[in-house]
Amino acid sequence: MVTERQNPDGDAGAQPGWRLHPSAFVVGVVLFALVNAYLSFFTPVHFDRFNFPYRGWAWWALNDLRRSPDVHNVALLGSSLTISAISSCDANYLGRPLDLTSYHRATYLDHRLRTTFGGMFNTYDLALPGAMPSDAYFSLRAMVNCAHRPDVVIYGVAPRDFLDSTLSSPLDTEAFRYFRRLVNLDDVSRALFRTPMAKINWWLERQVYLYGNALDFQLKFGDWSNRVLARILPRPASRPAFTFWDRERLLPGYKPAELCPGSVIISPADQATCSKGFKNNTREYQDRYRSPDLHTYRTQLYFLKQLLQFCRKERIELIVVNMPISFYNTTLMAPGEYPRFVQHVRTACFEHGVTYYDLAEFDQYRWSDYHDSVHLNPFGGKKFVDRLVDYLAADRQVSQAMALAGKELERYVMASSNRNGTL
Repeated sequence: MVTERQNPDGDAGAQPGWRLHPSAFVVGVVLFALVNAYLSFFTPVHFDRFNFPYRGWAWWALNDLRRSPDVHNVALLGSSLTISAISSCDANYLGRPLDLTSYHRATYLDHRLRTTFGGMFNTYDLALPGAMPSDAYFSLRAMVNCAHRPDVVIYGVAPRDFLDSTLSSPLDTEAFRYFRRLVNLDDVSRALFRTPMAKINWWLERQVYLYGNALDFQLKFGDWSNRVLARILPRPASRPAFTFWDRERLLPGYKPAELCPGSVIISPADQATCSKGFKNNTREYQDRYRSPDLHTYRTQLYFLKQLLQFCRKERIELIVVNMPISFYNTTLMAPGEYPRFVQHVRTACFEHGVTYYDLAEFDQYRWSDYHDSVHLNPFGGKKFVDRLVDYLAADRQVSQAMALAGKELERYVMASSNRNGTL
């Protein structure tokens, strides 16, 4: 594109001695291409992929994990059903409140595994609220990428993970938005990006360095501007710092998935307290089960199979567990939906040689074991852990794998202690 100057007589032609000037648009495109090429080849700016604009559940879980010096030989995957069962049980077992932004353990489960199989067990709870099989797959890959490869993975599944009408794509979850920064998605991109615009956006992110790293540049600029403003306009010593809780009161809808220490506390509870706090979440699950999308269901089955294949490739012993929800909750689904879900998960596990346990034993649980129609309280959580360990012990192949994992961790810890002692 060029600009021309007209002569005094009104002719449009360029006069001798006049120059043709490139437009600002062309100059901008050329500069953008040059800067993009330079950054693509030399990458002079270092980005922290674990950084993110908000610290949601996935952020806390992964950052706690990558900073941990411990070896974890067991990992838990699943949704809030797994979190509720394990953390509620642990709060009562330990007799103290637990801050779930930093507590990602399964103390009572480790105790039961140790007393049943011997050795040592150190479980990391990587379950995430609202997690679908796609989130479980990405979270385990992120865990392995952080050099924390578990020997055993226990994955709790439920119908909501596949049938949630409020989610139309794996891209909708808070966990996916974070894990996409940590895990290469090339091998599953066809199943992730459903619309043409999503596919175009994915292609641009991979091909254009500045576009693909736009969020990182924003984070870098935000950190720099905050430091500059702190120097120019320092906070008066007499005024307290603006906290997370101040922001929650002022802007309750801003970054709704963000957490801070102390924002998710689970405390010990007796049976009377649990009964008083029981919640009727019928309306919520009617909305979730009302009109499940077949494409979403098939996509999540695909990611379940990807998880099964990944564990086989990494030689990780995987146990898939159908979580104990109430029978009443299953009646909120369309007729035949629940047995169809169970059959599909069972078949996928059988085809990939993966252990499957159906712990949705309706006759083993009462309303007094639940926080609501799906989430177990401390008493139901303990019952679940005990039943799970009984199943593990009764399965010869899995029992051998658990015993081996316990002995390997015990041997590693003893060897590390001896090395540190000699140093």
